[in-house]
Amino acid sequence: MLDLPVIQMVRDSDVATMVILCVLAVMSLMCWGIIIVKMIFFKKNQHANAVFYRQFEKIERFVDLKDLCDNSGASALKSLTEEVLIEASKFSNFVSYDSIQHRASLLEDTIQRSIEGIRLNENRHVNFLGMCANLAPFFGLLGTVWGIMTAFFEIGQHGSADLAVVAPGIAMALITTVAGLVVAIPASGSYNYFVSRTGENEIAYYNFGSRMLSLFKRGDLLALEEVAG
Repeated sequence: MLDLPVIQMVRDSDVATMVILCVLAVMSLMCWGIIIVKMIFFKKNQHANAVFYRQFEKIERFVDLKDLCDNSGASALKSLTEEVLIEASKFSNFVSYDSIQHRASLLEDTIQRSIEGIRLNENRHVNFLGMCANLAPFFGLLGTVWGIMTAFFEIGQHGSADLAVVAPGIAMALITTVAGLVVAIPASGSYNYFVSRTGENEIAYYNFGSRMLSLFKRGDLLALEEVAG
């Protein structure tokens, strides 16, 4: 088996360094698990939303949204639409000019609450990536400081600052810094990416909600025009 210098240094490290490396290894595994799961989730969600939105563009009346939801697969836009339909079903069939704004305002509140719930779901576990991006370098630094302290202790024990005495301790100290950066770099990059994606999705959800609200208002105005006519 190939005996790499890094592997040899890990084997020769003390208990404190091993504990720090184990913590960083667990953080790395969890981060990569979250990254993979989130990438799959965002890809599926984007596809499902695109399919739903293409069908939504063909809708001309608010009442047709129920059939659209019944015939569509699960998606964030479908969830948002269903929340609005539930709220709209509580309204009276009587429409007046005074009630239009109140009815629309209630739907706006529903849209906002629904989007906030969707964003919370999309952001689930993303904060853990940010935490690892911040903490991992400090764990690496802790291991480095500990290793340097150990190296100076060895110098004192041997009474010599010979390179053969100092180098192994310094090398083992630096390996925790490398491990910390290995965890922090992908965690930081993926955290920023996912936060950016959820922000873009939020804007898209609000735009969709605005179009859905326009359908509702248009339906109320048409109902009033029919009564007036």
